Amino acid sequence: MIGTSPGGIEPVRRLKVADSVAAQLKRLITRGEYKPGDKLPSERVLAEQFGVGRSSMREAIRMVEANGLLRTDHGVGVFVVSNTNTSHLLVFDDFTVPELFEARMALEPEAASLAAKRITPQEMTELERILGELADPGLTDDEFIKLDTSLHRAIVSATKNTLLQRLLEIIEPLFFAYSRRVIQLPGRRAHARAGQEKIVEAIIGRRARDARAAVVRHIRDVERDITEQIAAIDDPRR
Repeated sequence: MIGTSPGGIEPVRRLKVADSVAAQLKRLITRGEYKPGDKLPSERVLAEQFGVGRSSMREAIRMVEANGLLRTDHGVGVFVVSNTNTSHLLVFDDFTVPELFEARMALEPEAASLAAKRITPQEMTELERILGELADPGLTDDEFIKLDTSLHRAIVSATKNTLLQRLLEIIEPLFFAYSRRVIQLPGRRAHARAGQEKIVEAIIGRRARDARAAVVRHIRDVERDITEQIAAIDDPRR
């Protein structure tokens, strides 16, 4: 019948300026114009080069970052981290791993510091119990992740701050989904275990500054593991 569309054809969507810019930026990266490790020109310079407004350029960068090709270090610049689509490691349905890391860095170091100041003997015993169970090499990945989540929950509970506990409740399902994916990275469980020990040791020792620093290192270690895996995907010879 006249006026009907053949099967498989979808209406063409009018692209926003940011969509077009993001597509071009991806092509530049995948072609090697910008290589992993390169720092992109400033947002102002890029906007001039693409002939668009800075708001459109900013949105395009965020879109490419969500695909796992870029990383924004606030106050430093935007860096290429991959020239292939690594979204299986960095992008989930409703959040990205960089966004989760930002939230964790805002919440967890301070929670560990407060826990070190306020923890009770009973709570110390609970942290040691969970840590002991995490040492079992026979744990499945899901069992390890559940215990790791319990450890985070116990630390935040030790702060005696109900708002921090509510924030953790929001992040916890996202943390669990992300953990199930990255736990399979080479050496991730061993690295996680080492970080957990340092955090608990500092909290039980009531060393607030050390506890905060241990959490920061723990989160940075995950970022390093993901970055190394992305590099391995980009260059299979590594």
